[in-house]
Amino acid sequence: MEVPTKEQITEFYSAAIEKCLSGFAKLDEKEWSKKASKRGSVEWTARDHLGHLVITHELETMALTRQALAGEPANIPGLEKRKDMRSFRKSTLEKVRDIPVSELLTRLEANLKEHHGLLETITEADLDKPAKSPIWDKPGTVRDLFFAAYLFLPGQYQEIRSVAKKKMPHWIESSTAEQVNYHLGRTFHYMPLILNREAAADVDVTYLFTMEGDGGGQWSVIVGDGKAESKDGAPESFDAEIKTKPQLWMDLSNGHLNAPMAIATRKVKLGGNPALALRLQTLFTAEG
Repeated sequence: MEVPTKEQITEFYSAAIEKCLSGFAKLDEKEWSKKASKRGSVEWTARDHLGHLVITHELETMALTRQALAGEPANIPGLEKRKDMRSFRKSTLEKVRDIPVSELLTRLEANLKEHHGLLETITEADLDKPAKSPIWDKPGTVRDLFFAAYLFLPGQYQEIRSVAKKKMPHWIESSTAEQVNYHLGRTFHYMPLILNREAAADVDVTYLFTMEGDGGGQWSVIVGDGKAESKDGAPESFDAEIKTKPQLWMDLSNGHLNAPMAIATRKVKLGGNPALALRLQTLFTAEG
């Protein structure tokens, strides 16, 4: 897929929003209180992830998008650099921890639809306006901010789904082939923005990602000279290849699939230098 148009961004973002809202509406109070993940030594409930979605869209997503469209510098109080993210996330989450789930769901719907609604007010040229985020390694565009907002949804959906798998289908399972391909493309093209420059200082490598099955394809990410870029399709040569299915890649990326076990059972196949594939987690991270 070439760079998505405004129409495509609008379509896929809308579908992601509706999938989240319909899935979240199925959970009861007991399920919202269940442990969904562990961040370091801190356990997060499904409700924490819902609150995280709400407060992030209110304090970051809308602010950064409006600032970029207005030609203003990125300014999120308390989040100046990537290393601030963990403390910032912790402090902002406290602001919504005591809010009832029903209110969080109402706020989330309003936030997402407000952000999505901005797409109706801007042009294709506006999408290419320069944009920055405190967690990015380099400047991007307004288009990238919408990609980031889109990608945030399936990540949190999958965390919340862990407490009610019978009620909420896997994100990839419940997507069309076209939606899967869009999701994968946005994932790999977003990676250079969250490169860990320090970890990449001594790295010169070309990664090939081969996603097999419906909606799959091939993408390459090239790291060198302390920066990264991504491209559609396979490169002429590569140093490491990661081959798997879209659903397994998503589970691997968010920690729901154990990497060594996945490799041992051939759910994930490695080509080239396996050691380079194992460095991916340290090379690309939104957290400092």
